[in-house]
Amino acid sequence: MKQFRFVVDKAPNFAKANCKGVPTEVFFPNYLQFRGRITPKQIAKAKQYCDACVISKECLEYACRTDSVGIWGGMYVSEHLARKLREEHGWSLHREVVIDPR
Repeated sequence: MKQFRFVVDKAPNFAKANCKGVPTEVFFPNYLQFRGRITPKQIAKAKQYCDACVISKECLEYACRTDSVGIWGGMYVSEHLARKLREEHGWSLHREVVIDPR
C-alpha cells in the first residue's frame, strides 16, 4: 500500500510566528461545523496575527508545498489555491511515496 509522507525540510521557524500560542481553531476552524466554508470573519481574525508576522510568506509557501489547508500566511489555503500558487511561484510539492511493508 502506498502512503504519502510530507518532507518538511523547508519548514519555517514557527517559533518566530505571531501566532505562537494562539489556539489552532483560529487557523483551522472545524470544517464540519461550517460545512467546509470559512467565513470572512474567521479569516479576518486569523489575519490579525498574520499581517505583521515576519514569517507569513514562508508560512504560506510551506502550506502550498505540503498541501495543507486552513489559514496560512494570512490567506485561506484550499487544495486548489495551493496548486495554483505552486504553479505561479514554481514551488514543488514536498512529499515522498512510502511503501507500507504490510
